[in-house]
Amino acid sequence: MKTSPESYRTFYEHEADQYRITPEAEPAWIHRRNLVRRLLPKKLTGPILDAGCGDGAMTEDMAAATGVPLIGVDLSMKRARYATASKQRGHYAIGSIYELPFADDTFEAVVCADLLEHLDDPERAVAELVRVSRDAVVLSVPYAISIETTLCPHCLEEYYLYGHQHSFGRDGVEKLAKASGAKVEAFDHLIPMFECRRYRLFPPLKWLLWSHFKDSGTLGARLRKN
Repeated sequence: MKTSPESYRTFYEHEADQYRITPEAEPAWIHRRNLVRRLLPKKLTGPILDAGCGDGAMTEDMAAATGVPLIGVDLSMKRARYATASKQRGHYAIGSIYELPFADDTFEAVVCADLLEHLDDPERAVAELVRVSRDAVVLSVPYAISIETTLCPHCLEEYYLYGHQHSFGRDGVEKLAKASGAKVEAFDHLIPMFECRRYRLFPPLKWLLWSHFKDSGTLGARLRKN
């Protein structure tokens, strides 16, 4: 059964009124940005798609860093309109990741940052990302999280905490890639605290703490079409 994006649109429109997805509003944004930058192919000519672009901050950053055309797509009309009104480089559209409004092989690279864990059908979404890419797909997901549910005090319905429906490790991402006609070319595991300068200057600190934090942070991957 196909998941209808309309069943989620009301929620995401409400969410768009509650907070912004920007470097100023989200301390973790800078780490996702660094991860995406490391995984993007070098010497891009474009265009690039940012699927699930939110308020457009990542789209604008990639456009500035690469100098190539960027298109951002989000299910939320409010977020797409906010991005269009406030940004300078990217172009924005409203659409579902399950049915991207683009022809096969349209984009040199496709980026999807921290979205798959929220979806009913991540496999279907990745297949769509691979379809519209002619080369690389860059993904990021929370690494090996615990899936928890809780009771909403307003409607008394059970829901996924933070909207996280899926947990991915390397095996899970490889399975998504294989099912979508792609393969994982590179992984990058980011743990925010280890991005700090002191851990780069004194690597033994990282080794001492690694066993405690190794199943945390964000997992990034660059996929290539078979």
